[in-house]
Amino acid sequence: MHPPDAIGGNIKKMVSERQFPKENRDVPVSPAQRRVRVKHVLRCAAHVYQVFLEREDGEPPLFWEAGQYLELIVPGGRPCAYSIASAPGTQGGDLELHIQCHPGHSRAQSVIEHLQSHRSVDIILPKGECHLGQCPQTPLVLIAAETGFSQMKAMVEYSLLQGHSHPVHLYWGARRPEAFYMPGLPVFWASEKGLHYHPVVSEPDSLDEWSGRHGQLYQSVLEDQEQLMGAHFYICGSPDMVYATFDALLDAGFPAGSIHSDVFSYSPRPATETWSQSSAPEGEGQAK
Repeated sequence: MHPPDAIGGNIKKMVSERQFPKENRDVPVSPAQRRVRVKHVLRCAAHVYQVFLEREDGEPPLFWEAGQYLELIVPGGRPCAYSIASAPGTQGGDLELHIQCHPGHSRAQSVIEHLQSHRSVDIILPKGECHLGQCPQTPLVLIAAETGFSQMKAMVEYSLLQGHSHPVHLYWGARRPEAFYMPGLPVFWASEKGLHYHPVVSEPDSLDEWSGRHGQLYQSVLEDQEQLMGAHFYICGSPDMVYATFDALLDAGFPAGSIHSDVFSYSPRPATETWSQSSAPEGEGQAK
């Protein structure tokens, strides 16, 4: 299904916005390599590991903004990037990661095996321009595919810590219900902290007994369009998923400057790309 047609405005301007989305925030600390201690490696779902890292004794504190990511330096390939799932000022300063590891995913498996067998690991942080370092005083709409939830977890926790006074919406998309690997946490936020939680399954099966929302994730966001006016949007997922969502939001009349994703930096659209309505399927939310 295609996103809705563009609503008014100058089409040439919208084409330019689609090609060159930019983040305007300044990252206060330059990325640096640090050695950290591997504290825990826990399997929290069939194919997702929850990893906790802590600074070595005597080392200075680790610094990052809610929504940023780090790179793990693991032998055998390029550094692997993962969103930091813990908000600064929480969990004693520990870093939390959610690492998806499906059967046959050799690189992810090597990362998990390295973390399980080593006392410490080298990382590079902080990285990423899509964060809440300067949290806008507006409603927040957090849109995540599968393990993209890790970035949004940090943002939700930070907004709660800061006493954010505007509504916060979390749209978490998965292909099947079992891919919601921390199902109780957003339900707790919704029941006890006032979060507006919207789980969406894109490929429900008759055996799932899923009675919630289903279809493309951005479609559920657009269904709530009137509630989201004036919001800032933060998106984590594959480039296809992010750009499909970006296009749909632009078509619905939301300004490009209110839509944020690290995909815009690490996988930008070519300057020669012409605009066309996107019907790309959502990708998995493996961070970065």
